[in-house]
Amino acid sequence: MEFIHEGAVGKLLISEAGVYIDNQARKRSGHMSHAMVEYAPGKVIAFNSNCSPTRCAGHSAFGWVEYRYSEDGGKTWSGFHELPFSREILLEGVYSISVEKAVFYDGVLTCFAVRNTQGREVCCEPWDTPLVIQSYDLGKTWEPPVEFSSYKGRIYDAKVKDGVIYAVETCDKDFLSQVKDARYRLFVSRDNGKSFQEESVIDMNSCMRGYADLQFLADGSMLVCACDLENSYFLEASLSRDNGKTWERQPQIRLKHGIRNVQIAPLADGYVMHGRAWLDEAWGIGQVIYTSKDGLNWDDGILLEEKKSRCYYSNMLSLKDENGKDYVLLQYSDTYADDGRVNVMHRFLSIEQ
Repeated sequence: MEFIHEGAVGKLLISEAGVYIDNQARKRSGHMSHAMVEYAPGKVIAFNSNCSPTRCAGHSAFGWVEYRYSEDGGKTWSGFHELPFSREILLEGVYSISVEKAVFYDGVLTCFAVRNTQGREVCCEPWDTPLVIQSYDLGKTWEPPVEFSSYKGRIYDAKVKDGVIYAVETCDKDFLSQVKDARYRLFVSRDNGKSFQEESVIDMNSCMRGYADLQFLADGSMLVCACDLENSYFLEASLSRDNGKTWERQPQIRLKHGIRNVQIAPLADGYVMHGRAWLDEAWGIGQVIYTSKDGLNWDDGILLEEKKSRCYYSNMLSLKDENGKDYVLLQYSDTYADDGRVNVMHRFLSIEQ
């Protein structure tokens, strides 16, 4: 089913959902690992997890990582390629990895991998220190992984600006951090991903907060948002006007349907936000999309589905078609059973001209 949303950036066209990875057919699941990156105009690499359908009822990172190529902006895709290290580390029996984000700059593909443990009966915790995995030939071969930081935690987003890679990590081994003074931290690399250094502590609490999105706004400022896991009608937000050296905490952003698993992407002269709605449910329920002109003030959004839970973990990639028109490729998980087993879906978002 196609949707039209008369939003803050005009008439948003939301394509019918298409199955990108049919995990139901192959009797698998696909939690986490939704990194996508454009390495040349219209040419994309997208990552996915190939996970157990039985551990944690399919809502698990217990598996390995695959990736596929598209040369037409996400319309058609190659077969699966396996990330060798992801299977190697799984077979060692201590960790699995998920590739949360990826960036491409000056011929180098840099992937950010969360190191999940399997010793607790939850989907992926406690986390160990994250890893960086690079390829100099677009995934034909891979360099040995290196440690991203000394903090145990999860990298939620990464972007490139003026040759510098910026990445946000929640520095706690647990998703639901109980540390009162815990904060998100910003790391930078000025050697194209070979090493990362801590740039700043973001003025935004990470205790009982989850996920994070990093955006460079139209005026050049840097915005980081995160979900309030105690009341997900609200987003936490902090703004930097000096590329992450200092931060200004913003008022909480209230959203009509709430948000979990927040993802934001530029589209035309504004922004779109995707995630799981809140709707007074403990873990959120339903799929929602919002739009904004400035990245801080959002419209009432549109509910695409109201009842599903344990899904809609996503990533979005801003692209241009062959005529130079902006669109967004949205990749997200979607349950195919009455538990946490998911397929991976694609939608295309665009503004009616």
